Amino acid sequence: MTTRVEHDLPDHDLSESDLSESDFVDGDTSAATESTAAESTAAGPTAESRGRATRGGRLTVVLAAVAVLAVIVAALAAWQWRSAAGALDAERAADADRAAAMDVARGYTERSLTYDHTNIDGFFAGVQEGTTDALRERFDGVREVLTQIMTDSQVVASGTVNAATVTAQDGNVYTVKVFATQTTQNLQQPEPGAVPTLLTVTVEKDGEQWLVSDYGADTGAA
Repeated sequence: MTTRVEHDLPDHDLSESDLSESDFVDGDTSAATESTAAESTAAGPTAESRGRATRGGRLTVVLAAVAVLAVIVAALAAWQWRSAAGALDAERAADADRAAAMDVARGYTERSLTYDHTNIDGFFAGVQEGTTDALRERFDGVREVLTQIMTDSQVVASGTVNAATVTAQDGNVYTVKVFATQTTQNLQQPEPGAVPTLLTVTVEKDGEQWLVSDYGADTGAA
């Protein structure tokens, strides 16, 4: 009796001899490539990513330095502005004080050069107004003599200031030179005559008050 064995194999089955060496090589290479990429990713950032990070860090440092420099420049500019403004205010205040001293000297000079024998009390009230105690006392000391001269000669005079300037300053004490003209007439000289005169007036600032502390003809002495 003969036994028949049929071998029915599917068309797609391949024997070992049908698999080439390249199939195994390609498979191994692909797997190795994937494994290397995975290892590279897991190991850390690439050189390119590290370069971007370094450039980003440098840019941050530069921007921070620029911001600090801008703040410093702005602070210096503000300080310079305040200093300049303070200096300008001080200069303006000094100019205002000099102008005030000259105004006081001019007004006092006009009062001292203007008098009338018919109103001697008015004259002394004018020359003692706005003065220090020491100067007021000096006029009190010569009041009797001046009254006698004005009354006997029947003097009438008026003064006009032509110019005034501060020639010296010591703190709040100002020396003012005043150039004026006095027009006078009396019994011996009925017709008015003008006489130029140069006077030195010392003016002091006491708080907000201005006072004349000295007054007299300028002799040219230093």
